[in-house]
Amino acid sequence: MKMAKILKSSDFARQCEKALRALLGRVPSMKLVSFEREASIPSGSPTRVDGLAQVRTGNRKWTLVVEEKRLGQPREVRSAVLQLESYLKHLPGNAPRYGVLLAPFISEESAKICTDAGIGYADLAGNAHLSFDHVFIETRSAENPFREKREVRSLFAPRAARVLRLLLQGPPLSWKVTELAESAQVSLGWVSAVRQQLLAREWAEETTGGLRVTKPGALLDAWVKADDWYRRTQTQEYSVALSDPMELAEELKTNLPDQPPVFTQWFAGWLRHPHTTPVVVTAYTNEFPNEALIKEKLMGRRVSAGGGGLRLVLPKDEGVFHPSQTVRGFELVSDVQIYLDLQQAGLRGQEQAEEMRSWPDFAGGWS
Repeated sequence: MKMAKILKSSDFARQCEKALRALLGRVPSMKLVSFEREASIPSGSPTRVDGLAQVRTGNRKWTLVVEEKRLGQPREVRSAVLQLESYLKHLPGNAPRYGVLLAPFISEESAKICTDAGIGYADLAGNAHLSFDHVFIETRSAENPFREKREVRSLFAPRAARVLRLLLQGPPLSWKVTELAESAQVSLGWVSAVRQQLLAREWAEETTGGLRVTKPGALLDAWVKADDWYRRTQTQEYSVALSDPMELAEELKTNLPDQPPVFTQWFAGWLRHPHTTPVVVTAYTNEFPNEALIKEKLMGRRVSAGGGGLRLVLPKDEGVFHPSQTVRGFELVSDVQIYLDLQQAGLRGQEQAEEMRSWPDFAGGWS
């Protein structure tokens, strides 16, 4: 994962002004007449805006009211939009006016909040939308170079992932913080960190019953982007004589009674919703079995990655086992975990994942 840039507070205002000036400079027919920081509206009033720009387009003069936010998450953006609407309403005079939000990074969700409200935006990653008079500028960049490492760590860290698995298990339930902490076997601090991030992104809401995920699809999509199979697992692969996946899985279950396998990836996805016949059986285990057992019971031997029909996985966090499910006598990880595990599996793994997710009962049903 690329190291994210960390934006220093002292540089933020300067960079915002620089970005706005560069954006306005793209329009030959428009001239920036003035830009005032910490401007009072009206003049002499204690109400101050982050920036006030006067621009001329043709024969018309426009006032741009600028609001700067250190965070561009949906909840912060919605608040900023309301603030800008209030500033624009109370701006004296009859000159045409337009609100502009500036932030380090504005996601597509946050951008939609702005455009739906008729507010322009620009960020330091190159995303922008300005639409007033005869001016129209729109650019979009998918990468967020200002994502804070701590923020990502708090939302998708192994212990936080324990919380997410419970929240994404349908049908969606409302959870109290203490209940989540107890069920996920994590501290109240971890639950609070997850709660804060989900609410900030508007992927969850606070109900009378507690925290409830409202946009499970968006949350899962973000989790897929942040997930790294190779960092959170250790794997061993084996070439075995058995080629039938059901028979192999049954033999594995029979011969590992002290460390029962919990299946994932292709075999688990196939059991949930058959799509393509799995050529590899993958299972989580608490410890790797003695290779003599594999040789004697499964007629197998250890091989390099990608070369066997059996893959055993040692998770670095046992949260992958909870919640679990039983299908046709086999214990599987949750649908959400199967979906995540298939993303980097190869062999049409993503295709199997999307097929499983398309079914109404995926993860217990999200509707």
